[in-house]
Amino acid sequence: MAVRTHPYKFFTASYVARQKSAIFVLKHKPRRCMVFSVGMILAGLGIPFLMAIGLLPITLVLGFIGLVLTATGGLMALIFYGEI
Repeated sequence: MAVRTHPYKFFTASYVARQKSAIFVLKHKPRRCMVFSVGMILAGLGIPFLMAIGLLPITLVLGFIGLVLTATGGLMALIFYGEI
């Protein structure tokens, strides 16, 4: 007959969730190149948004900078992700 030699530990749901989330965060860090390229996309989209709400002046140069940032970040994201 089998006998338990160690007492059984009851883990609460919050303890298990904390352990699982800590393992998830440590295993699934984003790559630096992807963070940079997605940041460029968001910065490129942020410039026209700030122009639309009136915080930045509406100029052709700023619009072009936003377009270039978005296009470059999108291309870099596709290259780093492996689609191109």
